[in-house]
Amino acid sequence: MTTAIVPFKTLSEAKSRLASVLSPADRRALALAMLDDVLTALAQSHTIDHIIVTASDGAAQALVTSRNITLLSDIGTNLNHSLQLAIEQVAPATSVLIIHADLPLVEADDIDEFVNSMPSGGIALAGSHDGGTTALACDAVTRMHWSFGAGSLQRHMAAAKAANLPVITIREGPITFDIDRPIDLFRLRNDPGGRQTGRLLSRLALRPEHTDEA
Repeated sequence: MTTAIVPFKTLSEAKSRLASVLSPADRRALALAMLDDVLTALAQSHTIDHIIVTASDGAAQALVTSRNITLLSDIGTNLNHSLQLAIEQVAPATSVLIIHADLPLVEADDIDEFVNSMPSGGIALAGSHDGGTTALACDAVTRMHWSFGAGSLQRHMAAAKAANLPVITIREGPITFDIDRPIDLFRLRNDPGGRQTGRLLSRLALRPEHTDEA
């Protein structure tokens, strides 16, 4: 069995690096649309048996409960603390997938492929463009200490090596594509797909003077 844990920031903090191209209301709408798309992919996955979302925002909580997904009211002091509180809700014999809520292109097949790539007794990592970790899967016997945030991919790889754990790292594909910078939005708008985030993005007014931001 595999439980997926999806941490979600408050909407007031959502995607602050996109403030140059989107209004606060549009950033909140974008964050909710991406969360909804990730939850859809998880619900359709053949490898995920249970989903937990950590969230303190009322709109996000309403979305989660409307889908009959387990909600953990986020009382953690930071992302990693919130994840630790969530992992305590997972049975010891269960594998865990930690996946972020800002992966607008990830589909059920991508999740299944990622979870199935996890080596026995080890971890699978998905790395973002900036060296972060967009997803981490560990089996029932591993439960490695994690350290999400800037530069976390190298920290996770180093922690696995120090613990002598087998690790596989994915650096390409939808499970590695997160929305963090203005340029990510413009790339997604050029190839939005047919999901909720893409449809929303096609309606949003992005400020074109910032299209060259990296």
